[in-house]
Amino acid sequence: MNDQARAAAERIFAAAAELGTTRQEAILVTRAVHAVKKGRPTEVALTDTPQHRRRKLAHVVGCALWDPALDADEVLAAVTTAGRTVPRERQPSVAA
Repeated sequence: MNDQARAAAERIFAAAAELGTTRQEAILVTRAVHAVKKGRPTEVALTDTPQHRRRKLAHVVGCALWDPALDADEVLAAVTTAGRTVPRERQPSVAA
């Protein structure tokens, strides 16, 4: 995986944060858009709420995956790897 793919992954995660979505959502959308690029079907809806956060995120992902200077497989690997290296957000426990 190269630095350009890592930079694309960071742009995807930054867009997700700006849109108010989680890193898991960014990974899901990236996998879905990658499947579309490779000609495979996906059951992930790329339109969701009236704010169209998922559609906007899919646009950012698509720009990275269709960039001729980048390898789409490396970008997908960078996104999934970065998603695994970040600790999961802990849910506050409810004290009874």
